[in-house]
Amino acid sequence: MTYRLTLEGEDTLHLLYDPKDSTLIREDGDGDQIVHPAFTAEGPVSWPVPRRVSPDNPGRKAGVRTLKIQMGFKCNYACAYCNQASWNTFLGGAVEDAKLFLRNLDTWFATAAAAKDGGGDLRIEFWGGEPFVYWAKLKILGDELRRRYPRARFNVITNGSLLDDEKIDWLIARRVGVQISHDGPAQKYRNPEDILDDPEKCRLIRRLMTAAGQLGDADGPSNDGPVFGFGFGTVLTRWNCSLAAVRRHIEDKLAVPPGSISSNTEEILLPYDDDALACTPQSDADHRAALHTLFAEAANGMTVPGCNSVRGKIEDFLESLGKKRPLAALGQKCGMDREDTIAVNLMGEVTTCHNVSADDPHHNLGNVRDLDAVRLDTAHHHQTRDECRSCPVVQLCKGSCMFLEGKYWQAACDVSFTYNTAMLAAALYYLTGMTLTRIDALNGAFIRRPDTTSTEVIRLARTDQADAIDA
Repeated sequence: MTYRLTLEGEDTLHLLYDPKDSTLIREDGDGDQIVHPAFTAEGPVSWPVPRRVSPDNPGRKAGVRTLKIQMGFKCNYACAYCNQASWNTFLGGAVEDAKLFLRNLDTWFATAAAAKDGGGDLRIEFWGGEPFVYWAKLKILGDELRRRYPRARFNVITNGSLLDDEKIDWLIARRVGVQISHDGPAQKYRNPEDILDDPEKCRLIRRLMTAAGQLGDADGPSNDGPVFGFGFGTVLTRWNCSLAAVRRHIEDKLAVPPGSISSNTEEILLPYDDDALACTPQSDADHRAALHTLFAEAANGMTVPGCNSVRGKIEDFLESLGKKRPLAALGQKCGMDREDTIAVNLMGEVTTCHNVSADDPHHNLGNVRDLDAVRLDTAHHHQTRDECRSCPVVQLCKGSCMFLEGKYWQAACDVSFTYNTAMLAAALYYLTGMTLTRIDALNGAFIRRPDTTSTEVIRLARTDQADAIDA
């Protein structure tokens, strides 16, 4: 599974890259591995090999370290490309369900290694729909879980529209990190109203930013308590694939200096239904524009280091080269294939992930009352997918969505390939100072699908004998 990477600058450079063992060498060289000096390994690295989950080889859940609590899919928004829209029949139960969940928690969770020592190795996430629709339940859950696990990392994802001072006081006191979903200039396609047009909401968000600056700690829980973090999360769609435009929009609306916000991206929208499918890049021209925009912003320092997920992906790839990370060591992008990561609703029903409902029999994996019997039989590890086994960016993509199938999987694979090819090009630019223009599969191989043996990456325009990115 070796690919020839053509890079151009003042000269042309051909590299051979094998994602199976993370080797990158010059085609005409002596076979020495090309690595970034900041990401070199001092000796051999031992790699655990995760289970390759599939319907025929289902995963299990045990020793939980990441607990995702799904409170219900009720939301005060109706976004066109919500990845939970197909499962919004489960609206969540009464406050008593939260109390029952807490009473039963010790019967299956307290034995987890992460729950020891105050939960210092534990992450708990609160999910909706819109979690603050469930404010009464969220308070009950957060108060008691913080009492039990004072050192755990808590997090909630919200559209931000229901925030007020009472909720922010509680979030800060309980150290519940917050991520606001916002798509910058494309926010109008999610909801007619932009919360950043409301001066009061902007004031509240600046409160969260200030608290994160005072209480945040990149190294984890401190003697003063667990981390409190705040940031924005973005989904890219056919209406906008510029992460820099998202940052500018948010910072301008908040009237804060450039570089003030912390941001992440879920990358280009993965379509779970037909409505979402219509929101993804539709044509080859759409994909090319997204590819060029994402590369140019990363290479020109507009999203590195500003966007945490872009920087993290580039550094992860460079580290994979330095440590020669084998493909067999990679789990799925989302981490939901992991044995120690679980999504559960307040009735104790375990689901494939937090974005699907236990009301769907296909995604109902069992109940925590009998955790030993829970089987993850809805997922497809990337090395069980034909496209992933023949993909030059699989080390960056890590398999896209693990449960999508059919036309939704094909579309998800396409948009993930576009995004992660841009990230590969950006990583190689930081490594070599040159631009990735072409990828060729060698020795009769292909790229994702049998009819594709090569792909153009960044298209360079020749202007007055100088190279420029043709955006």
